[in-house]
Amino acid sequence: MRLAFLTHWTNRFRSELAVIGGLSLASSAATLALPWLLAKLAASIVGDASVDPEQTLALLALALVGLTATTVLVTILSGQASGKILANLRRETHQRLLAMSMTFHDRSRSGDLLSLMSHEVENLSTFLTATLAQVPSMIVTALGALIILFWIDPVLTFTIPILIPPFFIAMKWLGRRLRVLGRQVRRAEVDIVWMAESDIEMLPAIKAFAVEDEQRTRYDAAIEKARLLKLRQVRITAFIGPLVALIAAIAAIAILVIGSGEVQEGARSPSELFAFLLYAALLTRPVGSLADTYGSFQIAKGTLARLEAVFAMKPEPGYALTRRLGRAEGAIALEGVSFAYPGRPAVLTDASLAIAAGDTIALTGDNGIGKSTLVNLILGFYQPGAGRITLDGADIASLNVQDLRRQFGYVPQRPLLVYGTIAQNIAFGLPDPDPAAIEQAARLAQAWEFIERLPRGLATEIGDGGVRLSGGQRQRLALARALYRDPPIYIFDEATSMFDLDGETAFIESCARLLSDRTVIIITHRPASLALADRIIRLTPGGLTERGTSGDAGKA
Repeated sequence: MRLAFLTHWTNRFRSELAVIGGLSLASSAATLALPWLLAKLAASIVGDASVDPEQTLALLALALVGLTATTVLVTILSGQASGKILANLRRETHQRLLAMSMTFHDRSRSGDLLSLMSHEVENLSTFLTATLAQVPSMIVTALGALIILFWIDPVLTFTIPILIPPFFIAMKWLGRRLRVLGRQVRRAEVDIVWMAESDIEMLPAIKAFAVEDEQRTRYDAAIEKARLLKLRQVRITAFIGPLVALIAAIAAIAILVIGSGEVQEGARSPSELFAFLLYAALLTRPVGSLADTYGSFQIAKGTLARLEAVFAMKPEPGYALTRRLGRAEGAIALEGVSFAYPGRPAVLTDASLAIAAGDTIALTGDNGIGKSTLVNLILGFYQPGAGRITLDGADIASLNVQDLRRQFGYVPQRPLLVYGTIAQNIAFGLPDPDPAAIEQAARLAQAWEFIERLPRGLATEIGDGGVRLSGGQRQRLALARALYRDPPIYIFDEATSMFDLDGETAFIESCARLLSDRTVIIITHRPASLALADRIIRLTPGGLTERGTSGDAGKA
């Protein structure tokens, strides 16, 4: 765990953490005063005339009030700081994950990322505020108790360090076990998140194939595995407190055996022995807390290592580029582009294509040949292994990637909708949605007819991923979203595959004028959509081949 990375998350909250640390030190001072005052009070009770009981009681009450007040304030401020750090952790982690490339997300399991952004960062923020911030207080209390013990009886104090080596050997062994178990527990919990997410996403298939019982058994097994691992973690953690208590008991017995002899010989007063015992008992509290902190550190270490690994990776190329782009004219060119997914054969090899601004091309080819990959390259989701792609003559690798993508209205094969209303999905991500423009986009996408029939119209909730709509309705909303943005370039990847012939024809007719001055790339095999194209380009293993114009659609 690198200190610099840890400081990155805590530095902006250093004032809050400093206040927590200061109050914790004040709490330590009050804690250190209590055994001494209690010993004095005990001495006055047994008849020590040198002790003023009223003054001792007043000081004892003051120490107790101070300890209570500082403990309450530390708890409240730790909760506030934890909330701020958690919000910051989640915000920056979410931002970083959104900025990562599609290649990164292709390699990652969504369950891992969801787990990292949710309970793992929450545990880390709690560790930083409720645990790590109070380490100075624990150390001060432990050192203070040792100094007072040494002042009372230096010889007797040396009986305590004898027990420290076995204590730390035990802590080291337990810590190693906790670190391994922490990783196993995290993986098991990630599996649970991933399975739950997968089952919800695959629910229609699960029901269609009647495999509910099998999926339930699989999920139950994952839960049981996580439960047993967590139980092992709890059992090991449970050893820490009793181990500290055992060491404290052994120390107390040793102190009583040695100290009682000194009292009998007159070398030590009973009140001094009582004070020594109280401080020895007090010493176990910060040492025990430090032991717990060590266990928590082993768990938090794994989360911080994963965060560090994510933040060490470079975001998607193009986010930091300052070359801005206004509204594009829409001329696109591929110049000798080659591309292969990691560990797989090349999808594109030395592909070249020129699309003039305002042209409509249809891209055809066998399934899996690389049509969607070509589109993903144009959108900058992936970078070519060789060659370059230009927009209006500028290499897209030199453009700010968000500016680049704002030039496109993209409709993927699978409509991507969010939980919310129809209006929110059409105006997805854009501030100040225009109801009139939303309605116009819905009409052009042939979605208005079914929207009008809904009880709440554009305010209708469509469910997670649009589950309350049919496939054709979801596709119409995805089209409406692209049209609402009114970009200079449209990419339709099988965008009308769920339309019936009449609906597809109506869409083409309604959009003909709108699309006439835009650059349009259509991936389709449907004759009605091919009729929009000025040129038909076929993608084959040998490259890109022009097959003619829309008049030759039936031959494509």
